Formats: sequence, C-alpha cells, structure tokens
Amino acid sequence: MTGFDVVVLGGGISGTRAALKAADLGAKVCLIEKEVLGKKGFLRRNVLLPEGSYENGKEPIIWEEHLSNKKMLAENFCEDLEAKLNSAGIVLKQGMGSLASQNEILIEGENDSQLVKGGSLILACGSEPSFSATLPREENIIISIDEILQLKILPEKVLIVGSGKWGSEAAIGFQVLGCKVFMCTDSAEIFPEMDAEFNSKIEAQLKSRKIKYLGNKKIISFFKNGKDLEITLETGIKFTTNLIVMVDQRKGIEQNKIAESLGARLGSKGEILVDDLMMSSIPGVYGVGSIAGKWVADSVSQEQGKVAAENSMGKKRKFNPEWVPMLSKLVQNVGYVGCSMKSALGQGFHPIEGINDDVRFVDLESETFKIVADKRSKLVVGAQIISKEAGELIPMILLMIKKGVTVANLANSSSIQGTRFQALCEAARTCLKAIKSG
Repeated sequence: MTGFDVVVLGGGISGTRAALKAADLGAKVCLIEKEVLGKKGFLRRNVLLPEGSYENGKEPIIWEEHLSNKKMLAENFCEDLEAKLNSAGIVLKQGMGSLASQNEILIEGENDSQLVKGGSLILACGSEPSFSATLPREENIIISIDEILQLKILPEKVLIVGSGKWGSEAAIGFQVLGCKVFMCTDSAEIFPEMDAEFNSKIEAQLKSRKIKYLGNKKIISFFKNGKDLEITLETGIKFTTNLIVMVDQRKGIEQNKIAESLGARLGSKGEILVDDLMMSSIPGVYGVGSIAGKWVADSVSQEQGKVAAENSMGKKRKFNPEWVPMLSKLVQNVGYVGCSMKSALGQGFHPIEGINDDVRFVDLESETFKIVADKRSKLVVGAQIISKEAGELIPMILLMIKKGVTVANLANSSSIQGTRFQALCEAARTCLKAIKSG
C-alpha cells in the first residue's frame, strides 16, 4: 500500500487544480484518473466554440474538420497538463478508482488492483447525465451535453434544454456552426445570478443570432415524425427540432453508493453532499466539481479544488461562490462577480448600483458596465459586465472586493481615455452619485 498526504480521485479541472494546490502547499500528492487527464472536460468546454470570434458570414464550418481540430487541441492541452503535474512532483496513477475506506482509494487497472492511502482524500470524479421520464435519453435524438462529440453530423435544428453559462454557450455554439437553435429553460432568467437588465441584454444577444429563446417554459411532450421531433410546451407553444441536448440535469455516479456505505450523505439524485469547507460527512474526505450533482463553471470547479486542497492540509477556508469570477463566452463576453442587487440584500448589504450603458468602442457592439456597492460602507461588493474584455476586468473587481476598495476609490482611479477600465470607473462614478443623492 502506498501512502500520500493527499489523494485526488479524478483528473478533470477541479481534481487537477486540487492536486496542484496541495503540492504547492508541500503535500505528497497522488492523482488518479481512469482516462486521459483533462481531455473529456477540455472537449466538453470547447467543442462548440469555433476558432476566432463569433462572426457570421464566413465559410461554413465542416463538422468533421472542426472535431478533428478540437481533438488536436485537446491532445496538446493534455500533454501540457501532464507535464505540469509531473513538474509539481504529483504521482499519477491510471485506473478506475473508488473509495475503499475513510483514507483509502482502490484502483482497479487492466491487470491488477492496488490500494492507495491518503491523509486526506479529494473526490473529483464528476457526475452523470440525468434524463426525465418526459425526455428519456435516445441516441442521436435526446442526448446530454457530454455526447455532442459523438454526433456524426450536425442537426439542422437543435433544442438546448438548460440555462446559465452552459446552456447559452451551447446555443450560441450550435448557431455559429450553422444550426437553427431553440433554447428552453424552466427558469424565468437565463442567468439567475445576474440582475434583470443584464438578463434582457443576454436574451437580446441570443435573438441577434436568431436563437429562439423560450424562458420559463417546460416541455410536456414530444412526438417523432420522421426526422423531426414535434415539441409541445406547457403554454401550448409547438415547434419542431431534430435533436434535443440536455444541459442542466445531472446525477451522482454509481460509485457514490460505495461512499454512502462508508458514511457519506447523498442527495436525492445520488450526489455527494458537502459543506462550505467542501468536506463530505466522512471526516477528511472532500468532494469538488460536479460530484455534488450539477454542472459548475470552470472557475468554480478550480476554486472548489483549491479550497479542498487547503483544508486537506489543515486550513479551515470556506468556499464562497460569490468570490469566484464568472465568464461566459457569448456574442459579447458576459462576466460577473460578487453580489448582484438581488443577492446583496441577503448578505446584509444596502445595495446601490451604478451603470455605464451602451458604451461603444471602435467596430464593436455596445458594452455595459455595472458596479454594485453597499450604501452604508460605500464598499464595492459586486460587478456585472458585458464586454469583450470581461474576462480581464472581472478578476480585477474581485481583488478590489477582497481588498475593501470603496466605490469612491474606483470612481477616482486614474484611467486611460477610451479603455474599458475608464468605462468601469464611469459606472463607479454613477454609483457614487447615487449614494450621495440618496
């Protein structure tokens, strides 16, 4: 039996982040993965993202060539990732792993099996698609987002069932690849974490690409008519599609039942339940990523991995989802961090906002910048941005929130004329005026 300080089961984005963080803290780390490290997640994240920008009017994309290019990129990514893990001194083991005890993982390989012991265990082995009785899985007809790689040809029409980052990115991706796209959600907003005016702008982005968005709607039936699927929503809306892609619904993997027999609490869909330290009900056993039964953004998976790694080494850091920068690659990038006007009240703040809307840069669509502050302390507590550079600005705002920057500090910051940072400062000035006038 081999002993380590930390053993990580699962080589996806949360598992590799956990392993690297634990190694950085001085731990002797073992990472177990049954397939190629990072490949499945990389392809799922990138298969629908065409190279370059979301521009129409270019030559049609050939699906076979597109898949081939993505697989080549995945191979390069996986090679780089493995080199990084090896450089950090992490021991890599391949095989099917499962929890054997509170501090042991059983690895079953092609020819043998072995027990690996860890002072702490981090489970990052993902989740499985879940289908309802109304929409049962059917090959090439009703599939999960995991199965897009297996499509031989692109459908003429596709229905995306899901919301948030994964649903909206899938809708945009299929449209750019040449499909007619419908997007159906059972929630009132595409991004429940964002405020109403931003959801309206995201919906407008979808409509600008001729994506039919059907919000707050449930599918009550479908009927196969040749190559078409005739869909009926609960409101009586009817349309036809060729493929249904389920995005949101997940369930725990079968191996979670072993964890349950050892004392782990499972949810209604077999997911492993964890607390805000990312620890399961088994002391010293942590769970990160989609093992909790739902898709989470890459940045959330990585942060969960880091939190679990730190706590496995004796720290007591809580995972705060609002302190994770979020980015969705749509027509214009959409990013947010911290509190929205809706969530700030629940955090005990008296929120006030400042918006810099319809900002235009050369040859680009309009962009929007919003700052949320606490009226009493005047601290910046959140931001929402629709901008080409949202991915660069949102992590900077997170740092400001953590450092206790006031809205006046941001409003009076030196900025270069015509930059996105200047546009952000203008949103802060609007927020500051609202505070003073209130």
